[in-house]
Amino acid sequence: MVCRCPTNDYNKFIAGVFGECISGTGGVTSFIFGWISIAFGFFSYYPQIRMNYLLKRSEAMSVALLVCWIAGDLFNIISCYILDQLFTQKLMSVVFVFFDVIMIFQHFYYLQPKNQGVSKPTTFTTVEKFIYAFIAVVLVNNILWSGFFNSFGLDVQEQKYPMCPTSPELDKSSVKYIVGNVMAYLSIPCYLASRPGQIIKNFKRKTAVGLSVGMFAIISSANMAQMISYVTMSQEKSYIMQKVPYILSAVLPSLCDMFVIGQWVVYSKMDKVKEINMRKEQRKSIEVSKQDTEEQTLEVPLNEVETCAETCAISVASTQNLEGFL
Repeated sequence: MVCRCPTNDYNKFIAGVFGECISGTGGVTSFIFGWISIAFGFFSYYPQIRMNYLLKRSEAMSVALLVCWIAGDLFNIISCYILDQLFTQKLMSVVFVFFDVIMIFQHFYYLQPKNQGVSKPTTFTTVEKFIYAFIAVVLVNNILWSGFFNSFGLDVQEQKYPMCPTSPELDKSSVKYIVGNVMAYLSIPCYLASRPGQIIKNFKRKTAVGLSVGMFAIISSANMAQMISYVTMSQEKSYIMQKVPYILSAVLPSLCDMFVIGQWVVYSKMDKVKEINMRKEQRKSIEVSKQDTEEQTLEVPLNEVETCAETCAISVASTQNLEGFL
C-alpha cells in the first residue's frame, strides 16, 4: 500500500512499494538485506522438496532436523507477531513454517513403500531454468515499475496518500513483551538442536545421495542476510539487545549449515569414487561374460572335429578290412 511518512527524508521508493517508512543509509541497507533474506527464504527449502519429489524418497533428511525446525519456526513466528517485529521478519517466519509442513508431509509420505515410485533425474532441465528466470524477471520488473511510478506520485501529490502505519513501542514490563521475548529465545535451542541430528545422520549414511546442498547453502545465506539486516538498522544498545535472540538464531545455525555443506562435499566425492568403481566392476563382469561366451563358442567346433575324426577313422578301418577281405 502506498503511503507517506511524517519526515521528509524517507525513501519514497520503499514507501511506494512496501508501505514502510525507511530513512537513512542504515535503514535502506537493512531493508534491502531483509528482502534479500526473504527472497532466499522463499526458495530455501525448494531444492530439497524438489529432490524428494523426483527421487520419491526422503530418507536423507533427519527427523530430528525437521521436528526442531518446525518447533523453532513456530516459536519464532509467535514472537514476531507478539512483539510486532519488522514486516520482513514476519513474512520470513510464515514462509519457513509453510515449507516445514511440506517437508514433514513428504518425509512421512515417502516412508511408505507404496508411495515410493520410480526415481527421476534431479538435474535442472532447460524448461525449468527458463521458467525460474521468467518468474524472477517478472517479479523484479513489477517491483521496479511500481516503485518508480508510486515514488513519482509521492513527489508530485504526497498529501493525497495516507500516513504509513507505525508500531507502538511495548512496555518492557508488560506481559506481551515478556512472552514475546521468551518465545524468541526458545527458538534458539530448537534451531541449534536441529543441525546435529542431520550431521549425525550424514556421518552414519556416509553418502550425499538424496541430500540437497542447495537447501543448506540458501538457508545459510538467508540467515546471514537477515543478521546483516538487524545490525544495519540501528546500532543503539536497546535495539541490539532486543534483536539478540534473532541474531543468534540466524548466525549459529549458519555455522552448522557450513559444516553440513562440508560433509556434502566430502561424501559427494566418495559417491563419485564408488560410482566409478561400480562401473569398473560392471565392465569387468561384462568382459568375463564375453570370454565365457567365446569359450563356449569354441568348444562346440572342437567337439565336432573330434566326432568327425572318430567317424573318419572308423571309415578308414572299414575300408581296410574290406580290401583285406577282397
